[in-house]
Amino acid sequence: MTTVPRWADIKAVFEATAELPAAQREPLIAAAGLPPELLAELRSLLAHHDDATGGRVFMAGSAVAQLGAAGPAEPGAARVGQRLGDWKIVRAIGAGGMGEVFEARRADGQFDGRAAVKLLKRGMDSAAVLKRFAQERQALARLSHPHIARLLDAGASDEGLPYFVLEYVDGRPIDEAVRGQPIEQRLRLFLQLADAVAHAHRNLLVHRDLKPGNVLVDADGQVKLLDFGIAKALDPLEGLGGHANNTTVGGQRPYTPNYASPEQVRGEPVSTATDIYSLGVLLYQMLTGTRPTGRNATTPAEAARSVLEDAPTKPSRLTADEATDPQWLTTRKKLEGDLDNILLKALVKQPAERYASVDALASDISAYLEGRPVSARAASPGYVLWKWLNRNRAAALAAALGGLGLVTGLLATLLQGHVALALGALGLGAGLVLALVQARRAQLARDDAARSRDDATRHVVELRRLANSMVFEVNDALEQGLIEGRRQLVRAAAQSLERQAAFDQLSDPERIELGRALSRLARLEGHEYTNNLGNVAGALTFYDRALAVLEPLAARQQASATWHGAMSAALEGRFAVMRQLRRAAEAQTSIARAAGHVSRAVALSPDDFALRVQECGLLAQVADHAYPIVRFHGLCRWAESQQVLATAVQRSLDLVAWAPARPLAHRTQAYLMRLHAGHLAIEGHLLEAVAAEQQALVVLERAIAMPGGAPLRTRDFAQALIRLAITQRAAGLYDEAAAALAPALAQAEGDLQDNPADDQRQRQVAAVLQTLLDLRIHCGQEGAAAALYAKAQQRLPPLLPQHLADPASKRPWQQAWMDSLQALCWARTGQAAQAQALIDRLAVWTQQGALLLRDDPTPLDAELEANIHIARTQLASQNGQWDEAAAAAAAALDRLRVLQAVRDPADAVEAVRTWQLQVRLAQSVAGDAAPAQALRAAVVAQARAQQAGLVVRALVVPATRREALWLAAQPAAGGQPGG
Repeated sequence: MTTVPRWADIKAVFEATAELPAAQREPLIAAAGLPPELLAELRSLLAHHDDATGGRVFMAGSAVAQLGAAGPAEPGAARVGQRLGDWKIVRAIGAGGMGEVFEARRADGQFDGRAAVKLLKRGMDSAAVLKRFAQERQALARLSHPHIARLLDAGASDEGLPYFVLEYVDGRPIDEAVRGQPIEQRLRLFLQLADAVAHAHRNLLVHRDLKPGNVLVDADGQVKLLDFGIAKALDPLEGLGGHANNTTVGGQRPYTPNYASPEQVRGEPVSTATDIYSLGVLLYQMLTGTRPTGRNATTPAEAARSVLEDAPTKPSRLTADEATDPQWLTTRKKLEGDLDNILLKALVKQPAERYASVDALASDISAYLEGRPVSARAASPGYVLWKWLNRNRAAALAAALGGLGLVTGLLATLLQGHVALALGALGLGAGLVLALVQARRAQLARDDAARSRDDATRHVVELRRLANSMVFEVNDALEQGLIEGRRQLVRAAAQSLERQAAFDQLSDPERIELGRALSRLARLEGHEYTNNLGNVAGALTFYDRALAVLEPLAARQQASATWHGAMSAALEGRFAVMRQLRRAAEAQTSIARAAGHVSRAVALSPDDFALRVQECGLLAQVADHAYPIVRFHGLCRWAESQQVLATAVQRSLDLVAWAPARPLAHRTQAYLMRLHAGHLAIEGHLLEAVAAEQQALVVLERAIAMPGGAPLRTRDFAQALIRLAITQRAAGLYDEAAAALAPALAQAEGDLQDNPADDQRQRQVAAVLQTLLDLRIHCGQEGAAAALYAKAQQRLPPLLPQHLADPASKRPWQQAWMDSLQALCWARTGQAAQAQALIDRLAVWTQQGALLLRDDPTPLDAELEANIHIARTQLASQNGQWDEAAAAAAAALDRLRVLQAVRDPADAVEAVRTWQLQVRLAQSVAGDAAPAQALRAAVVAQARAQQAGLVVRALVVPATRREALWLAAQPAAGGQPGG
């Protein structure tokens, strides 16, 4: 895999050679001295760059088979007639830098099918490309939507080259298809596209390359979204004829300059907000015929610069020369106001200020079409009234005509001097108005009565449906476990509210309650920090739906603590999902917004206990995301984390002082005490950190013992003991750590037995067992590890193919941790065959992309890889395979360097952990042969150098540390004792 520093090497060579002719590149590439796998990656990127600047395209008559960039069709003509699985190539469509594209027909006789096939070119099958290909295939297989071109098949040719088979789309790019259509029809087509993109987001995919050529409209007026991940995996440099500078630029993250978001151009992490920006560009072009920025750009670089620097022109302010829409004079009037605001909100440079989700953007488009207020525009009384008048024109016109007749008659009579007649006319007019008003009231009363009867009938039906759900569905679900029953209960309530919303205009409080119900359902589906079913995609869907319900209320609910609290809960849940998916920038946006909302809620309602608990929890998550003590994915902002944590700790103390009888207040204090203990350990105060963890445990047990506090044992007790054991391990207190984990395992196993489908409880059992396995190795008790490993296989659910195919699943990662540790234990206890089997399985998972060891690793990722390589070192050296042992040891040391590099340089926990694993690596070089002695001496030397720094910082006392005593007994490189 490409490590963090190695990617920097590739990037440097790419930037130095990308603009040079091919002949001038080679000396610089050769001088860089890249290893073969990185050299292949570099050449792949350069090939993408060359295709992008050439801007090649392919079409099939009127049908644009837009699967990737392509050039002349002749190179693939030789494949006409070739079979690819059940498909037969009919004709070549084109060829790009990495792939060839063909039209194909079904050839097995099962049915008459037409498809588009993209086949990887010979010579482009580098390990990096093949890995990306496999990951994309797994992701695309999850998409099933009427407006997304379907993935029909995938496989490998006889030469072993992978291919995709997709639905063949006969249509035109969406910007061409909408020309001459009414604005309303264009918007309805856009809603089809938005629904497709939202579906992809709910399945944890970001398109990243939304542009007209990837969105086709067929003869039936149906939108089809193409290239979901294909461009990224195979040919990231596609273009489309007739759209200048729409080629996808290669590099670390491919993008199309004219449709890319500012964060894509800057090379920052992409998120769903990236697609929202691109949708804004597309909608702008659909409505005006031109783009919001870079209209005069002639190169990709100019287009990219305009995205970063130019403010989008308000659509209705475009001149007739700038807008190419043939009906511009009519169109621009319709854009004024709502559509101007919708487009500009989608095109904000800062991701956090755009729509929170595609559903929220689509909701505003629907509101515009229905004549309702949109959230992108301040809901002033005049604006809301105007919208009501437009929706109720008949009633408004009747009232206006009545008033106009009255005034006209009165003025005419007064002008003629007939005061008495004027008064009579006034009375007549008043009578007429009164009659009109009474008639209108009678009609409204009849309408209200009819609606009331209909609503009453609907409510009776809804109550019966809800009652049946409670009696049957929820009862059946409870038999499957408590969490499944809770999920069905919340789902039934949320569905009931949504059905009511479909036939009745819910009040704002009812909408807030619906948003809260959807957030609660999302937590049960897949929230990182609570009991859940591990359905991360489902959780994201419900959080987005909750925000789509809540966000339109913003203008009316700024003074509502309940609304702010509901917004905060939905955004915090979205943060948890984004963090689990390692999308740090998107997670940061969500948690920052959540913290702002909860702060406002507490200010509005300072006596609300639940809101104050929510505020403490959010501050804790902000601090832990800024610098995670759990060593998982997050930011590396140590000073910011310290500052926020100090505030959070003080808020928890205030909470306990304000509500001393509430167990949840003490539980909140205990949680923040654990975070504080983690900070002490990071600062190097290891024994103080152990004492702080123990004190936090005392506070938690106090909360559990209080009336109503018993459920907190299930929620927190095992996790508190795990944190204590990990801190004791850092301090070298291995026996004490093992003792702490004994009750943790009993608690975790009991919790899991009550709810075997609970993903969070499964991961808790796995965390206890893998920490115990690690401690067995530290204590030289490898023979006792097999029983723990067997228990893990019994307690945890089986690893299924869908776990391996799901990038959001943690089951492969959990299993890999235990496999890596147990492989080392079996290797050391002479069970080489069992150890080799586990190592081979880990290699297969890594190659298939199921074990996502990433280019932006966390400390836990780096440690997992280091453990795998340590087990390889042990096994290879025992077998006398010295080259393999040396290569594995070098790979382990490389991962240990990364382990520290991704954290703050002063982080004591990472420094100690790196040293512990260096010693473990040295102990894994088996045998007394000369190659073993030389390799072990080299690793021992590095461990001693690392130890010297730890001794200076008082992190290690050589006289009491097991690792230090072992190192002292090892001979130096020259064969003398190391001392």
